[in-house]
Amino acid sequence: MTDPRRLPQYPEQTPEDGVPLAGPDPVYLDNPVLDATVRMVTELAAQLWVERERRLVLETLLAERGILATEAIEQYRPDAMRAAEIKVERARFIEDVFKELRRI
Repeated sequence: MTDPRRLPQYPEQTPEDGVPLAGPDPVYLDNPVLDATVRMVTELAAQLWVERERRLVLETLLAERGILATEAIEQYRPDAMRAAEIKVERARFIEDVFKELRRI
C-alpha cells in the first residue's frame, strides 16, 4: 500500500506557466480572467438548472392539483414587500455568480 504522505499534493500536469491544475484555485487557461469567467459561467449554469428543475416540478404539481394555473404565474405582480424580498435575492444571486471575477 502506498504511503499517503509520499503522494504529490497536486498532479504533475500543469499549464504553460507551471501553476497546478488542482487545488483551491486551479488554472486551466493562460488568462486568469478567462479562468474566472469559465468558473462564473459554470456556477451560473449549475444554479440555473437547479432553479429551472425546481420550478418545473412546482408548476407541474400545482397545475395537476388544480391549485394554480400556469397563466397565473405569468400574470403575477408582487406587492412592495415581496418586490423588496426579490430584490435581496437577486443581489445574492448576482454576488454568487460574479464572485469569481472579484478573485482575480
